[in-house]
Order: sequence, then C-alpha cells, then structure tokens
Amino acid sequence: MEKIDKERVGIRIDVLHNIIEDLNNDPELQRIFGSPVSKALVAVAEDNDLRIEEGGIVDLEEEETKRFLEILNRIIKANTI
Repeated sequence: MEKIDKERVGIRIDVLHNIIEDLNNDPELQRIFGSPVSKALVAVAEDNDLRIEEGGIVDLEEEETKRFLEILNRIIKANTI
C-alpha cells in the first residue's frame, strides 16, 4: 500500500493567541456573544482547513452572522499579513 502525504495546515500559537485576543476585545462581538467572545467560538479542523466558527451557544440573527464573519475575516487578515 502506497503512503499518501497530505498537505498540512498550521498556524503559529502566538498568531492564534493574537486573533483570539482581538476577537475578545472587539466591542461589537462582545455585544453579540458576550464576554469573553472566545467562549462562544470553536476552532474546527476539516481536511486541510482550519476555521474559527460560532459554536451555537448564541442564536444569531442573519445580520449578526454576517457581521461576525466580516469582523473575523478582518481580524485574521490583520494578524496574518
């Protein structure tokens, strides 16, 4: 049987820490999820994809989901450039 090497995805722990800290400090996310924001979020790994998602603790309206994704993407980009 041939061994197949899959690509691996990783993120430095210090970068992940900074992302979580920025999420926790965002006033709009605090209004949506409470404080700390990170208690309402989960890290999900699927194949070669690592994501941060809302964990279903808060029943989000469509507009809140949209704002969460916008803020999350902004914070991730700011920390990974």
